[in-house]
Amino acid sequence: MFGTIKNLYTHRRLLREFVVRDLKARYVGSSMGFFWSVIFPLLNLAVYFFVFRLIMEVRFGDKMSPEASAMWMLAGITVWTAFAETISRSTNCLVENGNLIQKVVFPSEVLPAFLTVSSLINMMIGIPLVLLGVGFFIWRGDTAGFAEIQTASLAAFDGQILDPGPDRTLRWGISMVCLPLLMLSQGIFTLGLGYFLSTLNLFLRDTYHLVGVLVVFWMFGTPIFYPVQLVEQARGGQFAFILDINPMHWLIESYREVLLFGGWPPLHFIGPFLLVAILTFGVGATFFRSQKDRFPDLL
Repeated sequence: MFGTIKNLYTHRRLLREFVVRDLKARYVGSSMGFFWSVIFPLLNLAVYFFVFRLIMEVRFGDKMSPEASAMWMLAGITVWTAFAETISRSTNCLVENGNLIQKVVFPSEVLPAFLTVSSLINMMIGIPLVLLGVGFFIWRGDTAGFAEIQTASLAAFDGQILDPGPDRTLRWGISMVCLPLLMLSQGIFTLGLGYFLSTLNLFLRDTYHLVGVLVVFWMFGTPIFYPVQLVEQARGGQFAFILDINPMHWLIESYREVLLFGGWPPLHFIGPFLLVAILTFGVGATFFRSQKDRFPDLL
């Protein structure tokens, strides 16, 4: 694990060049460029909002307006899109860049890393959209809807933090200092999975296709488009364990607490997530480096 970190630091300039190239290549020839980073989450939001809120009439609470529930969904979509994109691209990155690995002495650790960093930067472009939406609700003094969808697990937070006014706005602004921590922990977790899956894909090429299916299952098993209470109440709580073993649920709820409610990431969410992220990175990086010498033959 530490060898991987050292190698990434040694080749930090190459990593930066790959990130810049990837960000430019995303929208090459596009008239709107990086603005697609804002449009894409909105298009996803429109589809899922139409299905879950308007057609299936999923209720987030008696006081929850459609606009507030849309912002709640958007916060989850923004984080999940970056995660899912990185996992999908990282799984096949060694195969796609086989010419670099086979012909030159190339630091292959850079490949999953630059995809992770690129997706996080892309996510940073979409986060202000969430903040603008929440800022509009604060300015309008309409925060009751947000208060109603705070899960029971976040009930320990002082309800006054949801009150409109200068104090609420100040606390909301201060809580933004937690975003770097959340993004760093997300990057560690995602990169660890990327190292593991990209290596596994060289031994079992079906991994890339399996990951595509598993990501869809994982997405619908995470409360992004529906409230947490539906899972906790379904069939007498038989499916509540899904939330207990889902790291992305912990991460997304932590983001929501910061972005929507102006609070601090709950320790019972962000603490376990950090531990899982470090463990995942350690396992993934170790597996990656242990097989690195075999990459040219496997390709």
